Amino acid sequence: MKKAVFFLGISLILSLQLNAQRYYSYQGPDVLKNTFLFSDRSFLINANQLEQRDVDSLLGISLKNSAELEVRAVPFTLLNQYNSRLPIGINQGSAIPNVGGQQIYSFGINLEYNNKLTIHLAPEHQFAQNLAFPRFPLNSTDWEQHYYYLNHIDLPERFGEQQLNSWNPGQSFIQYKYKNWVAKLSTENKWWGPASFNPLILGSNAPGFLHGSISTKEPIQTPLGKVEGEFIGGLLNNSGYGPPEQNRISTSTNTWLYKPKKESDRYLIGLVYSLQPKWVPGMYVGFAKIRMTYQNEFFSEASASMGSWFLRYAMPKEHAEIYFEYGRSDTDLSIANIFQSSPYGRGYTAGLKKGYSLGTSDQLILLGAEITNLSLPEKEQVDYQPKSWYLDDYIRQGFTNKGRVLGAGIGPGSNAQTVYVQWMKKLSFIGIRFNRVIHNLDYYHSTKYYRTDHFNQYWASLNTALYVNWHYKQLSLSGEVSWQRDYNYNWEWTRYTWIGFENIGADEVNYGGKLLIQYRF
Repeated sequence: MKKAVFFLGISLILSLQLNAQRYYSYQGPDVLKNTFLFSDRSFLINANQLEQRDVDSLLGISLKNSAELEVRAVPFTLLNQYNSRLPIGINQGSAIPNVGGQQIYSFGINLEYNNKLTIHLAPEHQFAQNLAFPRFPLNSTDWEQHYYYLNHIDLPERFGEQQLNSWNPGQSFIQYKYKNWVAKLSTENKWWGPASFNPLILGSNAPGFLHGSISTKEPIQTPLGKVEGEFIGGLLNNSGYGPPEQNRISTSTNTWLYKPKKESDRYLIGLVYSLQPKWVPGMYVGFAKIRMTYQNEFFSEASASMGSWFLRYAMPKEHAEIYFEYGRSDTDLSIANIFQSSPYGRGYTAGLKKGYSLGTSDQLILLGAEITNLSLPEKEQVDYQPKSWYLDDYIRQGFTNKGRVLGAGIGPGSNAQTVYVQWMKKLSFIGIRFNRVIHNLDYYHSTKYYRTDHFNQYWASLNTALYVNWHYKQLSLSGEVSWQRDYNYNWEWTRYTWIGFENIGADEVNYGGKLLIQYRF
């Protein structure tokens, strides 16, 4: 804990010694979506990105903008995190799930010419203690099934055995605007769909990847309504960290459990588009799909794909919205394959929000909830080699970048429920959030429940977090303190015997904290 206090204290001192264009928060798109909850915006394509002019307007900051060539400093950003016992953390970009202290700072320069060409350079430096923590038990009898997942996704438990100290390009981009189109080369995080915490396809759980994109600047008016979209093509990187216990041998086949993956990086192409039907004000519907293939097999038919459709219905007068996203984990989603009779991998995220005015136009109490289900729906789908969400038989890194899944941070086969309440005024708010995650039910069902009838051996996490977002002139502070208890951590469990409860596994408790400091010059 002393080290955590040291990290937070030094960061605050450094930030205040500096006198703060793009708004970015580890809390994902909800900071911005909730602020504009009652506006006519879809928030279905990259809702975690907002032009700094819009942010400054909300905060009452006026910046002179008369030069043809405009040069500004990128806001100085400093993110500190601490976990006492477990590597907890999702939707945090380049930050890794880490035990101990972790610090990421970013600064740079933004050049804009004639409101058309923008060069935004915002590199990040990352330091993480990367301390040891309890891992999958060496004496487990389920290593063979555990290795099925290790062989079909690039998702390290721990990112090496040493401290991490590195640079990355961060939320940088070069873009050119032409009429209503934007062409961009970027390493920014994408966030597709309406979800506040667990998007199915693309979010900020993994580090941003190098990609090019073409998108609409403003929605296009058509006979059916307003349409917007984005097409991207990019390069996904491997983590570089192999799985543990590579010398284990299968007891059933007498072969090595570890199956090396191809070392090639992967190309990804993706498309997202949405429609606001002119007959239904406040309604937005859309589709998203991504496809990836190995870098040296770009023209091969061997690839992996997944897709989703989504809906958001905003009710400005009622200060409310509902949203839903439904997808397939094994192929692009289409009208035909939604209704197929045979079981298939599917997932969904659904949520709602309701705001209550406090007597002024800019202050609200906001209630929100979101549920996410990524586990397979049928027993026969998990009996043998489950086709869990984000896994793939051919592209065995799965839908990941640098060792983290591209979409929902809860990961393959998992389910989550989140509720929260917050007071908010524009971009400032304070709230409390409760979150429950059931980790990889597909694995649990295939190894415990259906085989041994251990109905209470699933791994569940209960998390409570108090969070705040506050702004004063050019200074912005975001932070949270959290408590989490993991029951049956790594599927070890507690059972009842004739002498009472016998703990043959381990429950774990973690205390965590985050502090994001941002100063706009």
